[in-house]
Amino acid sequence: MLKTESKIKRLSEDVINKISAGEVINRPASVLKELIENSIDAGANLIEVYLEDGGKRVIQVIDDGEGIAPDELTLAVQKHTTNKIFSFEDIYSINSYGFRGEALHSISSVSKFSIISRKKEFSLGKEIYIEGGKVISLIDTGSSIGTKVKVKDLFFNIPVRKKFLKSSNVEFKHSLDIFLKYALIYPDKHFKLYKDGKIYLDIEPTTLENRLIDIFPKLKGKLIKVSAETEIGRAYGFLALDESYKKSGFIYVNRRPIKNRELQRFIKEVIGEKFYILFLELPPYFVDFNIHPTKEEVKFKKDKPVYELVRETFRYIKTFKKEDRKSIEILAQDTVKFKRDVVSPKIKFLGQIEETFLVIYLDGDLYILDQHIVSERINFELLYREFLKNGRLTSKKLNRKSKVELSYLEIEKLKSISDELKNLGFNFITVNKNIYLTEIPSYLTLKETKKILLDILHSDDTVLPIEKVIGKIACSKSVKAGDILSDIEAQILLENWLKTDNPNLCPHGRPIYYKLPLKEVKKILGRF
Repeated sequence: MLKTESKIKRLSEDVINKISAGEVINRPASVLKELIENSIDAGANLIEVYLEDGGKRVIQVIDDGEGIAPDELTLAVQKHTTNKIFSFEDIYSINSYGFRGEALHSISSVSKFSIISRKKEFSLGKEIYIEGGKVISLIDTGSSIGTKVKVKDLFFNIPVRKKFLKSSNVEFKHSLDIFLKYALIYPDKHFKLYKDGKIYLDIEPTTLENRLIDIFPKLKGKLIKVSAETEIGRAYGFLALDESYKKSGFIYVNRRPIKNRELQRFIKEVIGEKFYILFLELPPYFVDFNIHPTKEEVKFKKDKPVYELVRETFRYIKTFKKEDRKSIEILAQDTVKFKRDVVSPKIKFLGQIEETFLVIYLDGDLYILDQHIVSERINFELLYREFLKNGRLTSKKLNRKSKVELSYLEIEKLKSISDELKNLGFNFITVNKNIYLTEIPSYLTLKETKKILLDILHSDDTVLPIEKVIGKIACSKSVKAGDILSDIEAQILLENWLKTDNPNLCPHGRPIYYKLPLKEVKKILGRF
């Protein structure tokens, strides 16, 4: 009998370490998150962050916290070490960012890593240097009180993982997002960010409200305080009443930025499309951060009490009605030109309902159509064909450049997708860190362009979805609910609709019409 080689093999310690690191560290931003949290746990008042090449080459965090004792430095970078827990039950009663049992070990196993740290009771600091998980040197060194962690050449020993990192601009944007999230929750601390050797942000200690305005200048004068307390815990924060600022809100649980789609959806139902920052203070045992390696996702022991607390927090917020839509010039008869010679069935336009729905008789049946979606489908196909044919949409130059008020995060995202935006008709220049539009899509007004641009920058898309943006442009230039159409305008709109490639759905996937078979009407009314 032939002896077959076993297919089950024990992984080497090196491979195990690299897999473990991948669960915690997936890009420069995840490294930065761990290092900033360590600085905060160490009681730092000043946290300085240095990024080179978006963090792919260098990530360095310097703080003035309490530091690490010389005899504990080697222990701090070993696997499963922490000063936060001593039994399994302690996991559910941690009030700091611990435990960090995997972070430093994981980071040092996939980078060229060094720590210099000194406590105030020691005259010298200690420095440890590690490459790919192997300690290269451990020496005494002169150092100020606090800790300096430097991470170079992330994933230098895992080429496959390194290959999946994005451009420097994209990686910097992710790191900036992390930096600002912690700057928001700790307004009493001084945060500095350096990009490729130059100071990028210097955020001095202030109040929470002022910190919000420092980071999002457009919120000045638009914030109101909210708060509530129930038997489960406390909530507080700010809400912006200006619905034009639709960036997703921030949620923190016990001073940790979290993601919870159900909670975000619930908040949106309560307050609508408004910006908010909400801090929840809940008993540690009520919250489980350990369902995800990065601790960004959170699970509550019970959802209902949390939702009740959130609803109570926003109890005085009224739902503001949108401004009445004004009639606009019908665009379809001027711009809709389909090259294909399509013979369409004869449409009989019967009328308009509530200046929103068109009723028609077609092929022996009744149809009720949403006039905005009809127009949107037509305009989308025209614009998309133009883009496919020319590789870009036409643009028009502004007589005078127009400033766009953007946050730091928005500016970085704008830069990372600038080439794609240019092909869609958006062109801009940077002057003293301010963004100015110089060209806009030919089909849009300046106001419409700015609104669409902000929608793009506020989305969670890391790659610009071309069809989605063209859909937004088509939406802006289309007939709206509330527009009064003449019979001729409606007829032209409907005839062009039947010539589209997809007359059933709008670009966003909504149905365009409701069909009411005439035989069903006859049956209901007794005319068999």
